[in-house]
Amino acid sequence: FNDDIQGTAAVSLGGVKASCRLTGKAFKDLKITFLGAGSAATGIGDLIAKALISEGVPEKEAFARLNYVDIHGLVVAGRDDLAPHNQPFAHPHPEMSFLDAIDALKPDILIGATGAPGTFTQDVIAKMAQHNEQPVIFALSNPTSRAECTAKEAYAWSGGRAIFSSGSPFGPVTLSDGTVRVPGQGNNAYVFPGIGLGAMIAQPTHLPEEIFLVAADALAACVSEADLKTGKLYPALTDLREVSHRIAVDVAEAAFSAGLARADKPVDIAAAVSDYMFDPVYS
Repeated sequence: FNDDIQGTAAVSLGGVKASCRLTGKAFKDLKITFLGAGSAATGIGDLIAKALISEGVPEKEAFARLNYVDIHGLVVAGRDDLAPHNQPFAHPHPEMSFLDAIDALKPDILIGATGAPGTFTQDVIAKMAQHNEQPVIFALSNPTSRAECTAKEAYAWSGGRAIFSSGSPFGPVTLSDGTVRVPGQGNNAYVFPGIGLGAMIAQPTHLPEEIFLVAADALAACVSEADLKTGKLYPALTDLREVSHRIAVDVAEAAFSAGLARADKPVDIAAAVSDYMFDPVYS
């Protein structure tokens, strides 16, 4: 699988689903706007659309909930400069700027995958906060110097109400009222070890997109209430071994259930995954 596209998508979807536990919004009702319309960004949209469809949202409506803004403005139907991966997200809106698109579309979540630092300006964050009690901001570009905005900026410009995650590490931020927020880092390392491990156990013929939905759900389930209380949408990276185990078990189970596996199904998949995991210890 392509980790830059499918791995990033699974991690992003996991964070989006975890955010619903903080905002109280139903995943199936979300509207999401993306800044940046490259293949990694639309890969996230493809998987989120599939997740919406799996929850009963009609396909056309699922894609309509996802809108992209590129260097030329909102991606809309009728533009003659769009790549094939942009076409499913080209909807019949009038052409407009990024800020105007936020005003018109009123997204619940803003996802940045631009590689262009500072593109989530104070006006952008304030506009998201105008339309959302808890605006969810994913500044996924890395390294840290390329992030669309910093954690401190997202919190300050939203009056401390933003739920912020990034593709690069940011340290804890103390708000003006003394509350400490800990930004989560949407790192692909959360999913690719577990997906690979689950594949080694089941030995599937291939990895369909549904496998990445399973990985995203498993990752979201690993976010604890303690994580959420500090504003984190991802578990601690120090828990990566446990997260990988959980994802591997669910991926293997899904592969066996879908009839894709070439291996014999273990009596206890969780135990089989534990036995297969490498222990970096000298005997």
